[in-house]
Amino acid sequence: MLISPLAKKICAARGIDPTQLHGSGPRGRIVAADLAAADSALNRTGTTLALRESHPTREPKEGYFVYDDTVDMDALAQISLPIAVQCEKLLEERYSLFDYIVRAVVKACLSAPEWKRETVDLLLFEHDGEKITAVSDAAAKSIYRLAKEIGKMPPPPDFHPRIVVCDTHTARARVADVLHTDNRPDFAFVVRGDSSKDDIRAGGDNLSSYNLAYTFYAAEEAVSPEVANRIATELHALLFSPVRLLLIA
Repeated sequence: MLISPLAKKICAARGIDPTQLHGSGPRGRIVAADLAAADSALNRTGTTLALRESHPTREPKEGYFVYDDTVDMDALAQISLPIAVQCEKLLEERYSLFDYIVRAVVKACLSAPEWKRETVDLLLFEHDGEKITAVSDAAAKSIYRLAKEIGKMPPPPDFHPRIVVCDTHTARARVADVLHTDNRPDFAFVVRGDSSKDDIRAGGDNLSSYNLAYTFYAAEEAVSPEVANRIATELHALLFSPVRLLLIA
């Protein structure tokens, strides 16, 4: 059996038997992309490949379910560098892990059919909250389109984001200055710690080990506890299995 080092590591972490997988690489080699199907919880070995179910880690806060989590993004770090080479050629600018994180948050929220919006607008706080960006209709945009728009457009006065993503060290007061009480988002994602998400680029630093600590908030008015748990579970899985982030659907 031929299997790439990254695919082998993901199999070990998720409890997947690689002998039951069909490899799409040269000479049938199992690669990381072959493990994307495992995220749909298919039964391949007699044991359901269920995702690790997320539950609130704290009591609800100001009307939000709260999920504190840490995910090993080593797989994402390893695939993002070669992708960054191509993306920099297309976009003529840096391509970072933050773009993947934003895409993961949007995709996770949209995974719940109970939570549907005609358009999903985002508000992003970067660089300790000093840089604020609005992204309109993010649900219809690929990760490449998001990367091209992130950091470009400040929010207009009447912007009503459904999702907020905050980079490391964004002060709560900074967010409150922009979002008033009548403009509460349905979901918020806050990066915690001193993770340097912006350093993976073509020819840049090679992070071989990367743990992302974050807090995810889901509004009680927007989703039920069960739906919030499913979205938080999907978010963790998407950050762990980045191949799915490259797809629109």
